[in-house]
Amino acid sequence: MVDFVEYLPHELTERIFSYLSPADLGKAARCSKQWREMSSHEALWLHFCMVNGWMKYGLTVDLTLEQSSPRSKSNVSGTSPVFENYIPVDSSLPQTKKWKAVYMRTQHLLKNWAKGRYRVAPILRGHRQKVSAIDSNGHIVVSGSADKSLRIWDLQTYRCMYKIDGHADTINAVKIKNNLIVTGCADCSIRVYDSTTGQIILIFNGHSASVDHLQFDGETIVSAGADRTVRIWNLPEGKLQFTLKGHTDDIECLSIYGGYALTGSWDTTMILWDVYKGQGVHSLADHTEVVNCCQFDDTRIVSGSADGTLKVWSTATGECLQTLRGHEEEVYCLAFNKEVIASGSSDSTVRIWSHAGVVKCVLKQHIGIVRCLHLDEEKLISGGDQKKLVVWDFKKGKLLNAIHRNPTLLHLMWVNETKLITASPETPGTITVLNYW
Repeated sequence: MVDFVEYLPHELTERIFSYLSPADLGKAARCSKQWREMSSHEALWLHFCMVNGWMKYGLTVDLTLEQSSPRSKSNVSGTSPVFENYIPVDSSLPQTKKWKAVYMRTQHLLKNWAKGRYRVAPILRGHRQKVSAIDSNGHIVVSGSADKSLRIWDLQTYRCMYKIDGHADTINAVKIKNNLIVTGCADCSIRVYDSTTGQIILIFNGHSASVDHLQFDGETIVSAGADRTVRIWNLPEGKLQFTLKGHTDDIECLSIYGGYALTGSWDTTMILWDVYKGQGVHSLADHTEVVNCCQFDDTRIVSGSADGTLKVWSTATGECLQTLRGHEEEVYCLAFNKEVIASGSSDSTVRIWSHAGVVKCVLKQHIGIVRCLHLDEEKLISGGDQKKLVVWDFKKGKLLNAIHRNPTLLHLMWVNETKLITASPETPGTITVLNYW
C-alpha cells in the first residue's frame, strides 16, 4: 500500500488533513511517525480551538502549565479528575505541540465538569466564626470573617500562608487583583494588603458606617457602605476621589463595568454612577422591593429583586426595556452572558431567559434558596441551601451533574476554569475547594 504522505507535497497533505475531525486526526496519529507529525500540525489544532471558543485555555489560562490532580488510589467510582499524556523521555516521538495539547486538555477539563469528576481538597479551617467574604485569583484564596481576621491560603498546599489581624470588626468584603488585596470592614475602614507578604500597605477612612461592598480594578476602589454612600478611591494616589450620594436606604449590591458602577438598594432603586466623573448617570426605579442583585455591560443592565422579577434596562438611556416574571419568590442572584440570562430564587428554581425576555427553561434541583450563580461560555453552576451545588448545560437546559461530595453548607461561591470554591455560613467558618483538574 502506497503512503500518500511520503509522495504528495507537504501543503497538499496538510490540506487533506484539514478535512479530518479531531477524532480522526487522533486515529491518524497512530499510523506512523510521519502521520503523527502531520496530524499534530499547529494550524489544525489552533483552528479547532478557535471554532470551539477555547482560545482562552491557551492564552489567558494556559492549561498546558496547570498541574493535574494526582491519581487517587481510591478512585473506584471514577469521579476524580485524571489526565495523562505521558511520552517517555527516551522516546523518539516529539512532545505534543501546544495547541493540540490545549485542545486535549480543554476537552478533558470540560468533561470533568460535565461528568462530575473532581477532587475535594483538604477543607480550609482556621476562622473561629463564619466566613463572611472570599475572593481568589486561582493561586491563592483570601477569606474574611466575623472573627475580624483575614487569611490568605495557598491553593497548591491548601495551607494558610498568612493570618492577618488588625480589623476591629467583621470583614464584609474582600477583593484581590494582581498582588493586592482590598478589604471592606464593619469598622468603617478599607485596608489594602500585599498578598505576597501579608503586609498592610494602606488604610482608607471615610465611611461613617460599615463598608459592606467593594469592587476593585487594580487602581480604583469602589466601596458602598451602610452610610448609604458610594465612595471612589484612587489607590496609586492613596486618596478619596468622590463621595456619591443618592440612595435613601441601605445599598444591597454593587457591580462595576468599564468606568461605571451600579448600585442596588433597599430603597427599591438602582443608580448608575460614572466612576471617573464622580456623578450619577441614571436613577433606575421600577422595582417594588429591595434590589438584591445586578449586572451590566455596555448595552444592558439586568436587576433582580425581592419583588420576584428581573428587569432589563438600557445602559445608555436608563429606560426599563423588559420585566421578566416567573419566579414565585425573591430573586437572590443573577448572571448573564451573550446568550442568556440566568436567575436564582428563594422559590428553589433556576430560570434561564433569552435576551428577548422569554423563559427558555426552569431548572429544578435545589431545596431552599438558590444563593449564588456562575455563568460562563460552557456551563452554569448554581449553589444553594442544603449543601447543594449543581452544574447545568444552560444551552440545552439540562442537568449535567449534582455535586454530591460537597462536605459543607455554602453561602458564597467563587469559580474559575479549574476550581470551585465555597465558604460555609457555619461557625467556625470553613472553605471548601473542589478541583476539576
